[in-house]
Amino acid sequence: MITVVGIGIQRGDLGAKGKRAIKEATRVFSRVKVWYKSEILSQKHDDVCSFEQLDELMANEIISADGENERVVYLSVGDGYTDTVVEKLCKKTDATIIAGVSEYRGRTPGSKVNFVSAYDVKEGDVYDTCVPLVVYGIDDKFIAGNVKIALSATYGDECEVTFSTGKNSVKIALYELDRQKSYNGSALVLTGSDNFINKNRYGISDLIAVMTRLTAPDGCPWDKAQTHESIRTNMLEEAYEVVDAIDKKDIDNMREELGDVLLQVVFHCDMAQRSGEFTLADVVSELVQKLVFRHTHIFGENKASDAESALGFWEEAKAKEKKYHSLSEQLDRFPDTFPSTLRTQKAYKKAVKAGAQFDTNKIADKLKSMIDGGLNQQNAGEFLMLADILASTTGADCETELNKSAAQFIEKIKSADERKTLDRITDEL
Repeated sequence: MITVVGIGIQRGDLGAKGKRAIKEATRVFSRVKVWYKSEILSQKHDDVCSFEQLDELMANEIISADGENERVVYLSVGDGYTDTVVEKLCKKTDATIIAGVSEYRGRTPGSKVNFVSAYDVKEGDVYDTCVPLVVYGIDDKFIAGNVKIALSATYGDECEVTFSTGKNSVKIALYELDRQKSYNGSALVLTGSDNFINKNRYGISDLIAVMTRLTAPDGCPWDKAQTHESIRTNMLEEAYEVVDAIDKKDIDNMREELGDVLLQVVFHCDMAQRSGEFTLADVVSELVQKLVFRHTHIFGENKASDAESALGFWEEAKAKEKKYHSLSEQLDRFPDTFPSTLRTQKAYKKAVKAGAQFDTNKIADKLKSMIDGGLNQQNAGEFLMLADILASTTGADCETELNKSAAQFIEKIKSADERKTLDRITDEL
């Protein structure tokens, strides 16, 4: 019989039922040293390369100790439910849990503190940097290292934090978290509420807080005066600048320009919230719903073997979501603000998917006849559209390729100007 005993996070937390289970046990296991008679599992498996593997090995050792007339107890820091070893045990056996004192008892009604178990912290997690964060249960240096890496992305390596073992507390830089002398089940780290202006790193919650401050009644006069319409071109400009940074493989500029696009999203959401239209939470919620609904090959029953089949499932789900019944309905959804080459190419692709066939020879002949007949203002648009369609049949991204050619054209003009040969530039095209 295997019993999990939640021992709480400090002296005096262990209940009478838990004490009795420990006293009657034939073998007692724990992840770290929390009881004088317990076998410390982490010391037996200090050569593993991942916490997932460590949890698996610990759970298997506890299970292997269980037998006839055996009373096996695993001591879990906290209430017994958040330990990842316990999660493994419950999947493999019918372990009984004697709940201990909850790790969340540090919260008080209305307190603005985020409590997270060290075993729930993962690299890539995003935290609200506007409120203090407490990560508890840092019971060995390996867990401390994992917490350090996970928090560094949000707070930065140099962020000052408070590390406490239950008896002593010390202020350290975050990068020093896994360099402390000792750890135990009561150990935790607290990120304080630094002076907002002097933070080394900021999170999405800080961006929202700044925007809220800028558009407050006593905020920035210019920011308060903006509307969706007044800054609409900003979104286009910032998006183009991101694409330009991508094309130039300028990672530093790409990071900056993506921030400017994000600012536009938050700005529009702030205006919408103040006018009662929608909130940033609404935007995020609808986005996640769309991603889940359209990835039927991930969250549904469809199976995609390659990128092309995945795109096909996406298009099917999108058509169902948008309630498209015809090609015309899809074409009507194209924004009027699309660049003309992009709009033409997307229409071409939709038509081909619907079964349309384009005769490239006839298109080329029509272009030639228009040239022979003389191009003018009236037929210039049609000429460019036909050229776009003809280029689209090659599979090229017309907007990208035209931009490349435009850049080359500009360089040729500059070169001819320097050589004073602008009168013969046609020969260089």
